[in-house]
Amino acid sequence: MIAQIAGKVVAKTIRSVVIDTGGVGYEVFCTKDLIARLVDGTTVGLFTYLNVREDLMELYGFISQADLLFFKLLLTVSGVGPKSALNILEVAKPEDIRRAVAAQDASILHAVHGLGKKTAEKLVIELKDKLEAIEPQSGYSDDQAVLEAIVTLGYSTSEARNALQAIKGKGDTLEEKVRAALKALSRT
Repeated sequence: MIAQIAGKVVAKTIRSVVIDTGGVGYEVFCTKDLIARLVDGTTVGLFTYLNVREDLMELYGFISQADLLFFKLLLTVSGVGPKSALNILEVAKPEDIRRAVAAQDASILHAVHGLGKKTAEKLVIELKDKLEAIEPQSGYSDDQAVLEAIVTLGYSTSEARNALQAIKGKGDTLEEKVRAALKALSRT
Protein backbone atom coordinates (compact mmCIF):
# COMPACT_ATOMS: atom_id res chain seq x y z
CA MET A 1 0.00 0.00 0.00
CA ILE A 2 1.28 3.45 -0.86
CA ALA A 3 -0.03 5.63 1.97
CA GLN A 4 1.95 8.79 1.31
CA ILE A 5 4.03 10.27 -1.48
CA ALA A 6 6.46 13.17 -1.42
CA GLY A 7 8.41 14.66 -4.27
CA LYS A 8 8.62 17.33 -6.92
CA VAL A 9 5.64 18.21 -9.12
CA VAL A 10 6.88 17.68 -12.69
CA ALA A 11 3.64 17.71 -14.70
CA LYS A 12 -0.05 18.47 -14.33
CA THR A 13 -3.16 17.51 -16.26
CA ILE A 14 -6.80 18.37 -15.63
CA ARG A 15 -7.25 15.26 -13.44
CA SER A 16 -3.78 14.41 -12.11
CA VAL A 17 -0.27 15.46 -11.22
CA VAL A 18 2.98 13.62 -11.77
CA ILE A 19 5.23 13.58 -8.74
CA ASP A 20 8.90 12.68 -9.17
CA THR A 21 10.24 10.77 -6.18
CA GLY A 22 13.91 10.28 -6.87
CA GLY A 23 13.65 9.52 -10.58
CA VAL A 24 10.31 7.71 -10.59
CA GLY A 25 7.24 9.70 -11.61
CA TYR A 26 3.93 8.71 -10.03
CA GLU A 27 0.64 9.88 -11.51
CA VAL A 28 -1.66 10.93 -8.68
CA PHE A 29 -5.32 11.79 -9.27
CA CYS A 30 -6.49 14.80 -7.26
CA THR A 31 -9.32 17.30 -7.13
CA LYS A 32 -9.08 20.13 -9.63
CA ASP A 33 -8.78 22.59 -6.74
CA LEU A 34 -5.70 20.80 -5.38
CA ILE A 35 -4.12 20.53 -8.82
CA ALA A 36 -4.60 24.28 -9.33
CA ARG A 37 -2.79 24.99 -6.04
CA LEU A 38 0.23 22.82 -6.91
CA VAL A 39 3.06 24.59 -8.75
CA ASP A 40 5.38 22.80 -11.18
CA GLY A 41 8.84 22.33 -9.71
CA THR A 42 7.78 22.58 -6.06
CA THR A 43 8.01 19.78 -3.53
CA VAL A 44 4.73 18.40 -2.23
CA GLY A 45 3.63 15.69 0.17
CA LEU A 46 0.28 13.96 -0.32
CA PHE A 47 -1.60 11.30 1.60
CA THR A 48 -2.67 8.67 -0.90
CA TYR A 49 -5.17 5.95 -1.59
CA LEU A 50 -4.05 3.14 -3.90
CA ASN A 51 -6.89 1.72 -5.97
CA VAL A 52 -5.98 -1.72 -7.32
CA ARG A 53 -8.03 -3.53 -9.93
CA GLU A 54 -7.23 -6.49 -12.12
CA ASP A 55 -6.06 -4.30 -14.99
CA LEU A 56 -5.04 -1.07 -13.29
CA MET A 57 -3.46 0.64 -10.29
CA GLU A 58 -4.32 4.28 -9.53
CA LEU A 59 -3.14 6.66 -6.82
CA TYR A 60 -5.49 9.29 -5.41
CA GLY A 61 -3.87 12.12 -3.46
CA PHE A 62 -5.01 14.48 -0.70
CA ILE A 63 -3.28 17.31 1.09
CA SER A 64 -4.64 16.28 4.52
CA GLN A 65 -5.30 12.99 6.18
CA ALA A 66 -8.82 14.16 7.08
CA ASP A 67 -9.63 14.59 3.37
CA LEU A 68 -8.25 11.11 2.67
CA LEU A 69 -10.37 9.62 5.46
CA PHE A 70 -13.51 11.28 4.13
CA PHE A 71 -12.67 9.97 0.64
CA LYS A 72 -12.40 6.46 2.12
CA LEU A 73 -15.73 6.96 3.88
CA LEU A 74 -17.34 7.81 0.54
CA LEU A 75 -15.92 4.57 -0.87
CA THR A 76 -17.85 2.57 1.73
CA VAL A 77 -21.11 3.60 0.05
CA SER A 78 -22.26 0.96 -2.43
CA GLY A 79 -21.95 2.13 -6.02
CA VAL A 80 -19.32 4.81 -5.26
CA GLY A 81 -15.87 4.14 -6.65
CA PRO A 82 -12.73 6.26 -6.42
CA LYS A 83 -13.52 8.41 -9.47
CA SER A 84 -17.05 9.11 -8.23
CA ALA A 85 -15.74 9.91 -4.74
CA LEU A 86 -13.20 12.34 -6.22
CA ASN A 87 -15.95 13.93 -8.34
CA ILE A 88 -18.06 14.35 -5.19
CA LEU A 89 -15.17 16.10 -3.41
CA GLU A 90 -14.74 18.42 -6.39
CA VAL A 91 -18.34 19.61 -6.10
CA ALA A 92 -18.45 19.97 -2.32
CA LYS A 93 -16.09 20.04 0.63
CA PRO A 94 -16.55 17.39 3.34
CA GLU A 95 -18.22 19.96 5.65
CA ASP A 96 -20.76 20.80 2.93
CA ILE A 97 -21.47 17.11 2.37
CA ARG A 98 -21.95 16.59 6.11
CA ARG A 99 -24.47 19.47 6.20
CA ALA A 100 -26.29 18.12 3.14
CA VAL A 101 -26.46 14.67 4.70
CA ALA A 102 -27.71 16.09 8.02
CA ALA A 103 -30.42 18.04 6.16
CA GLN A 104 -31.14 15.01 3.93
CA ASP A 105 -30.61 17.24 0.89
CA ALA A 106 -29.30 15.22 -2.05
CA SER A 107 -29.38 18.19 -4.43
CA ILE A 108 -25.73 19.13 -3.80
CA LEU A 109 -24.66 15.57 -4.62
CA HIS A 110 -26.93 15.37 -7.66
CA ALA A 111 -24.75 18.09 -9.22
CA VAL A 112 -21.84 15.62 -9.34
CA HIS A 113 -20.94 14.51 -12.86
CA GLY A 114 -21.97 10.88 -13.32
CA LEU A 115 -24.09 10.70 -10.16
CA GLY A 116 -27.78 10.27 -10.83
CA LYS A 117 -30.61 11.43 -8.59
CA LYS A 118 -31.27 7.99 -7.11
CA THR A 119 -27.60 7.36 -6.41
CA ALA A 120 -27.30 10.79 -4.77
CA GLU A 121 -30.30 10.02 -2.54
CA LYS A 122 -28.87 6.60 -1.67
CA LEU A 123 -25.55 8.24 -0.84
CA VAL A 124 -27.26 10.66 1.58
CA ILE A 125 -29.08 7.80 3.30
CA GLU A 126 -26.00 5.59 3.63
CA LEU A 127 -23.73 8.44 4.71
CA LYS A 128 -26.27 9.59 7.30
CA ASP A 129 -25.98 6.30 9.16
CA LYS A 130 -22.20 6.24 8.92
CA LEU A 131 -21.72 9.87 9.91
CA GLU A 132 -24.14 9.55 12.86
CA ALA A 133 -22.14 6.56 14.09
CA ILE A 134 -18.90 8.54 14.14
CA GLU A 135 -20.16 12.10 14.72
CA PRO A 136 -22.78 11.97 17.45
CA GLN A 137 -22.34 15.62 18.40
CA SER A 138 -22.11 18.67 16.18
CA GLY A 139 -18.77 19.94 14.94
CA TYR A 140 -15.84 17.88 13.77
CA SER A 141 -12.83 17.26 15.97
CA ASP A 142 -9.70 15.13 15.90
CA ASP A 143 -11.52 12.59 18.06
CA GLN A 144 -14.23 12.29 15.44
CA ALA A 145 -11.64 11.98 12.68
CA VAL A 146 -9.95 9.17 14.65
CA LEU A 147 -13.33 7.43 15.03
CA GLU A 148 -13.96 7.83 11.29
CA ALA A 149 -10.54 6.40 10.45
CA ILE A 150 -11.00 3.36 12.67
CA VAL A 151 -14.53 2.66 11.41
CA THR A 152 -13.30 3.07 7.82
CA LEU A 153 -10.65 0.44 8.52
CA GLY A 154 -13.39 -2.05 9.39
CA TYR A 155 -13.71 -1.81 13.17
CA SER A 156 -17.10 -1.38 14.80
CA THR A 157 -18.18 1.97 16.20
CA SER A 158 -18.04 0.60 19.76
CA GLU A 159 -14.49 -0.71 19.24
CA ALA A 160 -13.49 2.69 17.83
CA ARG A 161 -14.98 4.54 20.81
CA ASN A 162 -13.25 2.19 23.28
CA ALA A 163 -9.91 2.76 21.53
CA LEU A 164 -10.49 6.51 21.63
CA GLN A 165 -11.11 6.34 25.39
CA ALA A 166 -7.92 4.29 25.82
CA ILE A 167 -5.77 6.95 24.12
CA LYS A 168 -7.10 10.09 25.83
CA GLY A 169 -4.20 12.52 26.15
CA LYS A 170 -1.91 10.57 23.81
CA GLY A 171 -0.68 12.01 20.52
CA ASP A 172 -0.58 15.60 19.35
CA THR A 173 -1.40 15.15 15.69
CA LEU A 174 -4.28 13.30 14.08
CA GLU A 175 -1.86 10.75 12.65
CA GLU A 176 -0.32 10.04 16.08
CA LYS A 177 -3.79 9.61 17.58
CA VAL A 178 -4.85 7.14 14.86
CA ARG A 179 -1.64 5.14 15.36
CA ALA A 180 -2.17 5.08 19.14
CA ALA A 181 -5.79 3.98 18.70
CA LEU A 182 -4.81 1.18 16.32
CA LYS A 183 -2.12 0.07 18.77
CA ALA A 184 -4.74 0.02 21.55
CA LEU A 185 -7.06 -2.05 19.34
CA SER A 186 -4.29 -4.56 18.61
CA ARG A 187 -3.91 -5.21 22.34
CA THR A 188 -7.56 -6.18 22.81
